[in-house]
Amino acid sequence: MSIDDFGTGYSSFASLKHLMVDYLKIDKYFIDDMLSDEKTLTLVGSMVKMGQKLGYGIIAEGVETQAQLKILKDLNCEIVQGYLFSKPVDADSISGLLTGEAHKKILHQCRLDKIA
Repeated sequence: MSIDDFGTGYSSFASLKHLMVDYLKIDKYFIDDMLSDEKTLTLVGSMVKMGQKLGYGIIAEGVETQAQLKILKDLNCEIVQGYLFSKPVDADSISGLLTGEAHKKILHQCRLDKIA
């Protein structure tokens, strides 16, 4: 189970104290801005570090560029998801997507712990 959109709205620090979850999903809002705004990059790094120290896995939502992926890898973010890998597809297309050459290339070049 995960806290979705962490860092925005009701998905805040208070939820970490009361909810039993496995992952924090860092909202795309932060991922979008971390390349151009130093404060946002600091916030993302802090969320990753804090979440890991509290025993949560970290998922970054909305990864669209190799530059974002590299930063998240450097910050030790375990799981990423976003259009860099694929736009949403129907269930029948999943198998082909996961065995396709483009997906294998991304996994080989920028291997994180997991890619969701």
